[in-house]
Amino acid sequence: MSFIDGIGSALSGAAAATNRFNVSANNVANIQSRGVAPEETAPPQQNNAQPEEEQGFQPLRAIDQSQEGGGVQSTTRPISPASIPVLQENPPEEGAEAQPGQQQTGQQQTGETGQEGVSFLPNVDPANEVVQQITSQRQFEANLRTLQTGLQLNQSLLDINS
Repeated sequence: MSFIDGIGSALSGAAAATNRFNVSANNVANIQSRGVAPEETAPPQQNNAQPEEEQGFQPLRAIDQSQEGGGVQSTTRPISPASIPVLQENPPEEGAEAQPGQQQTGQQQTGETGQEGVSFLPNVDPANEVVQQITSQRQFEANLRTLQTGLQLNQSLLDINS
């Protein structure tokens, strides 16, 4: 493994850590967003004349895969199931607006779920997201230290040769 391979591995690891942190931060930022209802994940029907409604938030998970020549590649995949049903204690009455400080999440009425007062929230576990963010931070720091060590080694080699 050459010096350049070490730098490439460290840079790809830092990029993967950045992707993992960004995906987790996006999940946390949208934790109270409207989730994707199970009906929305089904393929649309051809004879449905209704306009498409805004789909809910689809949480993602970053997957790191080692590459053959060294380094790592980070990809994202949707979390399945995308959302979880949540029972609303006081479902809003039809036509009523949300009170100040109260968030209006989609799909709270009867209809699509067949259950009154049920809404869907993204399937995001805050504890897992904290672990993902800490892990990605440590992963980034480790790759940064690897890069710094490689640069120091290169500088030492240049000093010896001069």
